[in-house]
Amino acid sequence: EFIPQPAVARRVTLHSVREDIHIHAPYLVIRERLLAIAKHDEWLADHFHDYEAGDGELEFTLVLPGHSQAGRLQVDDSDQFGVRYHRDENGNGSGEIEEISWALHVETAQDAHLTVEAVYQPRKGLLGPLFEIVVLRSQRTQALRESLWNLKRLIEREYERRPIF
Repeated sequence: EFIPQPAVARRVTLHSVREDIHIHAPYLVIRERLLAIAKHDEWLADHFHDYEAGDGELEFTLVLPGHSQAGRLQVDDSDQFGVRYHRDENGNGSGEIEEISWALHVETAQDAHLTVEAVYQPRKGLLGPLFEIVVLRSQRTQALRESLWNLKRLIEREYERRPIF
C-alpha cells in the first residue's frame, strides 16, 4: 500500500512592508503597466538590480545597505483589481522575497489608489532582527516608495499624452 509523505512545510517567519499612492489614471491603465513585466526596469527604484523578466516570471536582487535579497517570482493576473508576483505554489525557487502584491482601488473613472505589499524573509543571525528594525525595514519601504512614485509619474505622463476620442 502506498502512503504518500506529507510535503514539508517551509518554516520561515515572514515580514512585510506596505506602501500606497494615488494615481490619476484609470485602473486598467495601471494594471496594464503592472503586467508589462518586461518594462518594470523603467520605473523600479535604484535598489532593484539585475532585473530580468520573461515567460511570466521576474527575477531581481533588492540591494539594501549591508544586505541583499533575491526574488524569483511568478506573475498571477487572476484578480481583475490586482496583480500578484509570488514564489511558485510549492515554495520552490530562489530568493528571500516571497511575494509582491499590488491592489488597485478604483476611486473614479480616471483615478485609482494603488497599494503594494512586499512579503519577505527577514535577515537572520544574532544581530539580524536588530538590523531589520534599525536599517533594513526603512530601506525596503523606501525602495517601494520610490518605485511607486516613479510608476505614478510614468503612468500619468503616458496617460496625459493619450488621445481622447
